[in-house]
Order: sequence, then C-alpha cells, then structure tokens
Amino acid sequence: MAKKTLKDLKDELALRSAEADKLLEAGDAEQRNLNSDEHAAFETKSAEIRSLQTQIAQLEVQESFQIGRAAAGGAGMGNRDSSKQDRKDMARFNLNRALLLDAEQRSLDGIELEVSQEGEKRALQDGISIPGPRKGIIVLDEVYESRALGQGVTIQNTAPGDLGGLFVKKELQSIQQLIQAKTFLSEWGVEIMSGLKGDLVFPVQETTIDIQELTEIEEMEDDEITFSSFEMKPSRRGATVPISYQILDQSSIDMQGFVLNEISSQLAQKLNREVLAHLLTAITSANDNLLALGTDGATATWEDIVKLETMIDSIDHLQGSPKYLTNAKVKGKLKVTQKFTGTNGIPVWGDSNDLNGYSAVTTNMVPSTLTKGTSNNGSAIIFGDPKGLAVGRWGGTRFITNPYTKAKKGQIEVTANAFWGVKVKRAKSFAGIKDALTF
Repeated sequence: MAKKTLKDLKDELALRSAEADKLLEAGDAEQRNLNSDEHAAFETKSAEIRSLQTQIAQLEVQESFQIGRAAAGGAGMGNRDSSKQDRKDMARFNLNRALLLDAEQRSLDGIELEVSQEGEKRALQDGISIPGPRKGIIVLDEVYESRALGQGVTIQNTAPGDLGGLFVKKELQSIQQLIQAKTFLSEWGVEIMSGLKGDLVFPVQETTIDIQELTEIEEMEDDEITFSSFEMKPSRRGATVPISYQILDQSSIDMQGFVLNEISSQLAQKLNREVLAHLLTAITSANDNLLALGTDGATATWEDIVKLETMIDSIDHLQGSPKYLTNAKVKGKLKVTQKFTGTNGIPVWGDSNDLNGYSAVTTNMVPSTLTKGTSNNGSAIIFGDPKGLAVGRWGGTRFITNPYTKAKKGQIEVTANAFWGVKVKRAKSFAGIKDALTF
C-alpha cells in the first residue's frame, strides 16, 4: 500500500466528514433520531474521522520535524545521522522532565515529544513491537551522545589572584555506553553491534582452505570452506528502579545522570548474567571444551591452564585476541599456587593480570557456587576468543513510569526496556573449567 501524504489524509478526512454530516442532516430533515443502521454507520464514520485526525497530527509533527532538520542543513536522526543544529536541539532533551510528565499522565511536548516520536519511529523500523496502551518514552542513544555540544557549567577558580572561571564540560552518556562501562564486555574485548534492524542471520566460517604443495603438473585437489550460521533477534531486557519525585523534579545534568546510572546498573547486571550463561552453556563435554578437574572439583593447576589452551579446536578459532575470564576467588587462589609443585617458583597467576601470556579479566559475576559431586563452591574459568561471542542491540530505550506502586513513599517506579540479543557464534572458540575450588 502506497504511503499516504498529508494532502491525501486531509482529503479523505473532508470526505468522511461530509458523509457523517449527511447522516445527521437526514435525521434532522425528518425531525427524528437516527435509526440503528444509521447510528452504526455514523459511529463507523466517526471512528474513521478520529483515526484520520490522529494520523494527520502525527504526520504534521513529522513534517515539521523534517522541515526543521532541512533548515538546519542535516539529515537528522531519522536517517541515522544528525546535523550540528539537530544535536544542539537534542541537547535540550531532559529525561527527568519527560519521565515526570509521563508519571503525571500529562502529554509530552517540545523536544521531549519530538525525541519520543523519533524513538518510536526507529523502534518500528527496527522490527520492535510496542504493545500495550501506554507506549512510554522511547529514547535513542544519539540523544545523549548529542549532548556533548554546549553542555557545560562555569565554576570559580580558587587559584590566588585569579578572578576568572573555568568552563567544565558536563555530558550525559547513553544507556549503551553506561551499560558497557558497567559490564566486563568491553574489558574482555566483546564488541556490541548497535543500530540493528529486524532478525539477522550471520555466517560463521568453520574451516579454512588447505594450502597445497604441488609439483609443476600435479593436479590440485578440490577444497572448500564450510560455513555455519547463527540467528540473532531482539528480545526485551527490563529493569525497574524507584525514583523519587524530588529527583525527577531536578532538571540538572547531574540529576539526569543519577537516573540513567540507576537504570543502567540494573540492565548491566542482567546483561552480565546473560552473557555468562551463554558461555557456560557452550562449554560442555559434548563440545569437547570442558576440562573436569575431579569428581568433587579441585584446585586449578598450571597444567590445567595450559590444557585449556590446547582444547580450543584450532588456531583458526582464535582469530582475535584470546583472553581468560574468571572471578576474584580464582585469581586469589592462583596467586598462591605455584606453577610446579615442590618448588619456590613463580605462582600460576603472577603480578600482571595474565595467565600464560594471555590477558585475564576478573569479575565476581563469574559464578563461584557451581556444584560438582559433593562440593557446591566450584568456580568457572573461561578461555577463548571474545569475538566468538555476538552481542547486538536494536532500537533505543523505552521508559515506562508507574506512579502508583510506591506512591506512599513519594516514589515513581521507572521501568526501562532495552532490546538485545546474545549469541555464541562458535562454541569451540571457548574452553573452560566449572569445578575450580578456591578453598
């Protein structure tokens, strides 16, 4: 179906209005009420008129927004780009004001309305459904990133004899930036793909072509590269935090940053757990990439660390920079475990954060309560190529407020929904231990 222009919608509105008027005029001319059929027809026309009025209002806002972008000389956020003027306009967006208006069930207006409408448009483009009677406020990461332009505050310099001030830049980070900063993903080397659209299928190269050594007239054998594939689709991750009315009533960058940090911390914890669950699921005996230390678990040794590296299918599965991932308990235990028993040699985990020459990242999100035999305090040690893990993000962040549940405490519940996908590309890019005892 062809997209209707503003003129098309207005012409259709005029036609439907005229048809509704005729129904009413027929009853008035005969000095009677509408019969059931006429009333039903009038209700149908009224519903069509209301729908057209809504579409016209939405399109007028969009066209006004586009005209403003064109006047500023840029394509705008709708085309996944933005001019300087657009970014300056977006810098006026105030998340706290938008959440407060939503909680008080007042209509958004100004830049808050434009940002939410653009976020809804992008979500639909990205194949994300927005169910329920309340759409909430959908904010794209570009909005926060644009605030770098002109966001600042002047403070007094206390240096003796200096009567001037210092211009201190203050910025709000996007939800994605904050989440990455609060997870182990960036430190470990995982790349997050953003701006994805719809369900995606990615090819994965499983083999490489063997280079053949041949005589001058020897016939070359046929060889081919084999591929597998994996699919990623957006699914919702949600986090709910209570925020006081007093905080939302503050429009400063610091207070907006407080709200964003509270929400992103919750989302980051969810993403950490999900990524680790995918990695631990990929490391199994069936995939030949699980190293068992004992019937009831055991302390990891230098030999175990070396074995993990040999368990990776082939060097082709370590195309990036392989790293270790474990928790602080394992790190502490390996710092007091010698490489070779009965010597005063160096420990398995030396002064630098590496194991056998590979970088090692620690996070207490890696479980230390895994069960093996009679023990329930096993820790995980994961080794592999972080680029063998795919993390993708679709759309912006959808905020929905609930002013009722915490009303007695003067708080609003703010639920933030982000749309992510996590997938292990190739299980044999990772090897691990799930029963490392630390005490």
